[in-house]
Amino acid sequence: MKGLFAFLRARLGWLIALAVVALAVGGYGYYRRYQAEQARQQALASLRTEVIARGDIVSKVSATGSLLPEQQVNLFFLTPGVVAEVMVTSGDAVRPGQVLARLDDADLQLAVRQAEDALAIAELNRKKLLAGPSEADIAVAKANLHSANASAAAISQGIAQQEVDIAQLKYDSALDDYQKTANQYNSLVQFAKDNPRFAPSQAALDSLKSGMETAYYASEIARLQVQQLKNGADRGSLSVAYARIAQAKVVLDQIMAPPTELQIQQADLVVAKAQLALEQARLRASRAELAAPFDGVVAVVNAKAGEPTGAAPAFVLLDLSRFHLDVAVDEVDVAKLAVGQAASVTTDALSSIILSGKVDRIAPTATVVGGVVNYSVRLVLDLSDAPLRSGMSATAEIVVAEVKNVLLVPNWAIRRDRRTGQAYASLKAGEELKEVEIETGLRGEAYTEVTSGVKEGDIAAVSTAREQLNLLGGQ
Repeated sequence: MKGLFAFLRARLGWLIALAVVALAVGGYGYYRRYQAEQARQQALASLRTEVIARGDIVSKVSATGSLLPEQQVNLFFLTPGVVAEVMVTSGDAVRPGQVLARLDDADLQLAVRQAEDALAIAELNRKKLLAGPSEADIAVAKANLHSANASAAAISQGIAQQEVDIAQLKYDSALDDYQKTANQYNSLVQFAKDNPRFAPSQAALDSLKSGMETAYYASEIARLQVQQLKNGADRGSLSVAYARIAQAKVVLDQIMAPPTELQIQQADLVVAKAQLALEQARLRASRAELAAPFDGVVAVVNAKAGEPTGAAPAFVLLDLSRFHLDVAVDEVDVAKLAVGQAASVTTDALSSIILSGKVDRIAPTATVVGGVVNYSVRLVLDLSDAPLRSGMSATAEIVVAEVKNVLLVPNWAIRRDRRTGQAYASLKAGEELKEVEIETGLRGEAYTEVTSGVKEGDIAAVSTAREQLNLLGGQ
């Protein structure tokens, strides 16, 4: 026994050393197992998982803009003048044809009446031309010829004082007629110079001038007759008398002859010009009133009674029955759009109200701003009772595609190989993660349609740790 104790004392150091080594090896193994378990627990805790199920996907294109009314027009007076009356104020609802304001139209109405008179004269002259001479015209022409013959005979036989007095009275009357006609013509010409906008038609002036010239020649003939009678039957007097006979014959022949085609065309032209002048005068007079072209609301009133019209619009009129939204869509998203696609619109001011609408038109050409290529797209909103206002900021979401009851895999669980384009889904298989090849369909904001490679009930999973670790602790 003493020998055994001696042996043990001699080997005690080695035994302690072996025990220490055994404890160290056991402790290290335990530590490694502990680390592996901790890693596995951390990996399990960092997993993001979701059960693959069926559902619907709606793909949308978003864009922003401002609400605009169906129509917005600036209304101007089409003729200058002074505003006489304004019938509406800002915010008033108006109907089509409702008069908004009126100009002072006294001068315009005067021009209409003058044009009506000129047309009446032109039509009477044409009617007289086509009707031919009246019995009175023929009788006067024959009487003038007879008078001319009588005068020539009297000159050749000597003139009585009574005939001289009668000729003097005729001359005085003819001269008075000429002076009245000349004064009327000169006054009308001066009025036309002072008021060019309301000047009578040229046809009316020409007609009055022709009458003045006829009166002048008549007065000259009467004056020469008086002079002839006073001078007695000299050769010059007889020449004048014979000339008067010739003139009277020409006048009688003209009266008895039917109108020529040229005379009829000239008369028609004068009537047509007078009609056109009257239409223009009436048009200018009608433009003294400014009316609403459609149902709407008066947004701006610039016209003021007593002030002349200016360059600014008299009124701004809005059609608030419907609204539209013009948005800019980039060249990638615009390829997904088509006329008629449904859209939902929300405004910043009425965020709780969702408005519906559709794509109305897509610009065929792009606009480039800052190197970004965009296309203008108009969305027309459906009728709504919402208290919308022009200019409200709005956001539109246009539905470009939709699928129902399909397998949905969250986008965060899908990876696509950049080189081959193959898509992979990350799934949880037991305590491991694995990637499987999949075929994808429509992609939404959060989910993608998968047509093959996964089944309903599979668990999509990815690790959210910085480094993905095998759940068993391997590399």
